Amino acid sequence: MKTKQILLLLGAGLSLLVAMSAQTTKPPPLPPESRQFDFWLGEWDVTTPDGKPAGSSRIEAIANGAGLLENWTGAKGYTGKSLNAYNPGRKQWQQFWVGSGGGVLELAGALTDGSMVLTGEHLVGGKDTREKITWTPNADGSVRQHWEQSIDGGKTWTTAFDGIYRKKPRS
Repeated sequence: MKTKQILLLLGAGLSLLVAMSAQTTKPPPLPPESRQFDFWLGEWDVTTPDGKPAGSSRIEAIANGAGLLENWTGAKGYTGKSLNAYNPGRKQWQQFWVGSGGGVLELAGALTDGSMVLTGEHLVGGKDTREKITWTPNADGSVRQHWEQSIDGGKTWTTAFDGIYRKKPRS
């Protein structure tokens, strides 16, 4: 065998060993903050505060618990998904939402006084709109999601959605 062929074989073998080693190495531990939104995990029936059906949602842990994936189906058929994760570099939670009507939200924030509060800004109908969504775990195991919007720089807020998430009964 020529020297070049031997070197190529050694290089290929070393690459294979590195790849195999990478597959068996455990990922680094997640920061404790990455578990702060776990109260939202589960299969949920969602109602308005007065008890009218608003939809259903499945929130699942993904990427070894590093993130949450929301799968939303509204009572009127509207669907959407959000990807949620704690970003240690920014020391904040981030959410990217996309809905079946083409709406997109990018939010960021933190756990504040026991509630997850995420905010963001974007254009809605040509108007600068501030978004604030607050998820609050309740003593009975339900979670309230209160979504507010402001078109005057945060001076006044209107409710875009107010929902109570209750765990679906296990079959």
